Amino acid sequence: MKVMIDMDDVLTNFNLAFLQVAHRMYEEVPVNVEVKVWDFWKSVPNLTLEMEESVWEVIRGTPNFYEGLPAYADHEDLFRLAEIMRAGRHEIYFITSRFPTKGRTVQAQSQRWILEHVGEPGTIIVSSRKGELCQVLGVELAVDDAPHHIENLLDHGINTYIMDWAYNRHIDHRLRVKNLGEFLDCIMD
Repeated sequence: MKVMIDMDDVLTNFNLAFLQVAHRMYEEVPVNVEVKVWDFWKSVPNLTLEMEESVWEVIRGTPNFYEGLPAYADHEDLFRLAEIMRAGRHEIYFITSRFPTKGRTVQAQSQRWILEHVGEPGTIIVSSRKGELCQVLGVELAVDDAPHHIENLLDHGINTYIMDWAYNRHIDHRLRVKNLGEFLDCIMD
């Protein structure tokens, strides 16, 4: 089976990393807050649109930012993912729409993160057109958290699981998972 796994807020905890940068820049911005709306400034107390834009600029200027992201998936689930990859029964594609930062390419940073946290090299593709790409690749099962990517995947007929976050609960779709392990269970069925 061909499988697509998004990286940010499925494998990595980008939301937490963003909030940590925002807090370092603006002490009044809390770190422990549930992101309920896709635009951070609309759901994070004390964060304005202008402040959010400044945080994005700092992230863009941070060398190899993606390599240092904390894991969102727990260690046990990342270990299971490595076992699935080693077994070779499934083709796993890590498709991310990350923007460039200073340092290595997005693809190289993402590959380094996968090697460090999963322990296996992965196929990393950087694209914001996930639905079209998955269709071309013949992906049969996908998991993503971003509302616009989920809708694009569904519009292209990709069997998609939603990584459940408050900011995507407006999408009426029955296939939801709370963590990587629940999605891996679906691959193994």
